[in-house]
Amino acid sequence: MIPTATAVILLTGAPLGVTDAAESVAAVTTPRTGKLTICRNWLVYNSCTTYGKVALPARVAVGDKLSLTYGSNPKDYTFPVLLIRQQGATCTILSDATEAAMGGEKIEVAPCKATANPATNPR
Repeated sequence: MIPTATAVILLTGAPLGVTDAAESVAAVTTPRTGKLTICRNWLVYNSCTTYGKVALPARVAVGDKLSLTYGSNPKDYTFPVLLIRQQGATCTILSDATEAAMGGEKIEVAPCKATANPATNPR
């Protein structure tokens, strides 16, 4: 027989009382730059590329569509913000609700600060 605490760890992947320190927030302020990571699945392997110092707006909210330009041979990309995770002074902005595990995109921002997300977004 498996003890209860061990069963909880096996089922949830975390011991009792341990939670993810990152929390979801609706909007954040940014230092106007972040690191963009794009991952692609190429059938036989996955690859990720990180681009530093991607220009961001001063405020980013869930539901925004960010117009990004990145790379040494500049590429334009519209990044849909589906989830923002904040952990301390660092935020991860995700375009995929599965947290950009593989095949998704994310932007890491530091420092960031949670801010109000008004119901009417002027964008």
